[in-house]
Amino acid sequence: MKAVYLQEPGGPEALVYGDLPDPEVAPGEVMLRVHGSALNRADMGMRNRGRSGQSPRIMGMDVAGEVVSVSPEANTNLQAGDRVLLENRTKCHACEYCVDGNDQYCIAQKRIGVDLDGGHAEYITAPAINAYRLPDGMSYAEAAAIPLAGHTAWQCMVVQGQVRSWDDVLIQAAGSGVASMAIQIAKMVGARVITTAGSDWKLEEAKKWGADEVINYRETSNISERVRELTDGKGVDLVFDVVGADVWEQNMLSLKPGGRLVITGVTSGARTDMDLSILQGRPLHLMGSGGRTRRSFGDLMKCVNNGELKGIVGQTFPLEEVSEAHRVMESREFFGKLVIES
Repeated sequence: MKAVYLQEPGGPEALVYGDLPDPEVAPGEVMLRVHGSALNRADMGMRNRGRSGQSPRIMGMDVAGEVVSVSPEANTNLQAGDRVLLENRTKCHACEYCVDGNDQYCIAQKRIGVDLDGGHAEYITAPAINAYRLPDGMSYAEAAAIPLAGHTAWQCMVVQGQVRSWDDVLIQAAGSGVASMAIQIAKMVGARVITTAGSDWKLEEAKKWGADEVINYRETSNISERVRELTDGKGVDLVFDVVGADVWEQNMLSLKPGGRLVITGVTSGARTDMDLSILQGRPLHLMGSGGRTRRSFGDLMKCVNNGELKGIVGQTFPLEEVSEAHRVMESREFFGKLVIES
């Protein structure tokens, strides 16, 4: 089969397009003919640093496709021809955490496209339990844009942030795949969304997906001051951040007393000075995204199948042009997700 894989770390040119053996279906697995596989920021880090373990490694952490075969041992009602997407993380279902329903802490979990071969290929195998049917009319490209971005945003907004219909929410970096999904989730529950981006065209796209107020951070010297203007001086109930160091203090200054901040990305840096006086008189709740459960992915997919959440596709590329997709990812000149079609 044709695939894109990594043998040695490097720039986009390190990605190899070539032939690899077709995968074989193991007990409990399904095989998909891949039709869509999205890029993630984590792919950049993996490509630059390389990884230990199997080489070559097929990349592609988000996968959607058509079931072509099902292991007889698989406990599933899936059959050949079904259109599905894959949850990214496989779990063991046997450790104490999985048995207790806390599978986000599974000691044997692995990531498709990192620890296991991914979706930048014509075929992929995965546990049948990781495959979820797509709603009628959803394209494979749209489906591929959902798993990681959707599950991360769900974890941060719903599970950790406990977003509510009466909340004012600040979502940083609207153009990212995760933030654009977070905008949808916040609007789905009825919250008011304020979001940021560095270009007006991205802000206009954010409005199309539900943002109520937008801030161009390149033209606004003080984001928190603008947030307070938009909230009658109160600040927001919830901040969702995928940026990190550059906006850390502005995030906290944007929160009202008792507000919640959930961070899941550090693209601008992971280290920053923290002014503890901001916390001294205002009890704030600062949280990381944490792990994600199979149950929360199932809840996300209920909303997807109900038509309440959609995958946002910024641009598509053929399989042989994954290197070019990586270059576009690094430029950040896109909104939503970059999807590889094969």
